Amino acid sequence: MNFNRFFELAKEKGITESQILVGKASSISISLFHHEIDTYKVTSSQSISACGIYNGKYGSASTEKLGAGTFEYLIDKIIENSTYSEKSDSVGIFPGSKKYKKGSVYSKALDETPIREKLALLKKVEDDIYAADPRVTEADGVNYKESSSETIFHNSYGLKLKQKSNYFSITGGAVLRQGDETKTNYEFFLDNDLAKFDEPKFVGKIIAGASRKFGGIQCASGKYPTILCPDVAADLTDYFLGACVADSVQRHSSFLEGKLGQKVASSKVSIQEKPLCRNVYFSYFDGEGVACTNKDVIKNGKLMTYFYNRETAKKDGVETTGNAFWGGGKIGTAFGNVFVKPGKKSFDELISDIKEGVYITDVAGLQTGMNANSGDFSCQAEGFLIKDGKLDKPLNLITLSGNLLKMFLDCQGFASDVLLTGDSISIASMRIKSMSIGGK
Repeated sequence: MNFNRFFELAKEKGITESQILVGKASSISISLFHHEIDTYKVTSSQSISACGIYNGKYGSASTEKLGAGTFEYLIDKIIENSTYSEKSDSVGIFPGSKKYKKGSVYSKALDETPIREKLALLKKVEDDIYAADPRVTEADGVNYKESSSETIFHNSYGLKLKQKSNYFSITGGAVLRQGDETKTNYEFFLDNDLAKFDEPKFVGKIIAGASRKFGGIQCASGKYPTILCPDVAADLTDYFLGACVADSVQRHSSFLEGKLGQKVASSKVSIQEKPLCRNVYFSYFDGEGVACTNKDVIKNGKLMTYFYNRETAKKDGVETTGNAFWGGGKIGTAFGNVFVKPGKKSFDELISDIKEGVYITDVAGLQTGMNANSGDFSCQAEGFLIKDGKLDKPLNLITLSGNLLKMFLDCQGFASDVLLTGDSISIASMRIKSMSIGGK
């Protein structure tokens, strides 16, 4: 696309500054059921968003229709939206950062691997789940997804940025029946290098995870030393960091309001956002064209920063943190590629001194059971009793409840079993001094 033409037209119509962002995405999704392809979807999409300053006011527009007349449509909408806007321009269009740490994590090899090889790998996963254990009644949720995205950013100051990425994920589950009990377990793998996928290990984890759930009990309700597996710890960390978004703080809807520079977690907790880490979540510029940087969010329990875009940063009189997110023609704030500093102990060492505790492996209903404003939460959970420093009986039909701020203040450390989750959070098993467990 000739972006210079857009800027020329915008200037002719009286738009003094402007920027434009084009997003391209494609995906493949394959799922199996009883050795046959159940779904096979290939999708692609394009979108274009633009914003500008007209008569001193900010206006924005977006469309998924790219072609003749697209630029004219966007420009007319920018003018229309700015005309009816009650908010005067507060930050304008960002000219550009002095330096960008450009890079690419796009895997050409993944893109060029024939789909038949990916399908063959998926079928092997399903076949091996069925063959792994005579108690398997179903191989469930066996799915391959692949996504590719490209972002092109230009503005009227001559700034030109571009980044492209891709990744795949494989999900698999098994349903096992033993006597009157039926148990399920699912595993998830994410990367952009197919060679890193260890298929036997993946299937083994699925079967082992389901097998160890048989013979489940309810523990007595009470407060227990609690270990959160990496997936659960990541889910709760995601909500905790959501309270660090400046938009929420400035709307007085964050439980971390007024706590900048204060202790909001135990000294065992250090969290960084590292958008420049070369994994599938790498990004070197944000939705306003600001260069991304790695940063401390929580350091030894102390809240070091909120997540800002340029507008929210100006309200607080600080610099943007490069966390602008442009969606639907509007600038918001987002975070990603989060790293929680792990500990040096193995999982077994982390629990070795717990006389009686609980290990949480799964939660359900967290989205509805979470009050993001207060940090209070309650959800259904599964896991295991911990007895005399070792995992004991599996736990069914229990609830996990608490408060995010208290939970992080009560954190006693992390294991070394780091997992990169689908939430773009790298985290290990997390030990909490005490959490409320609802049982019998």
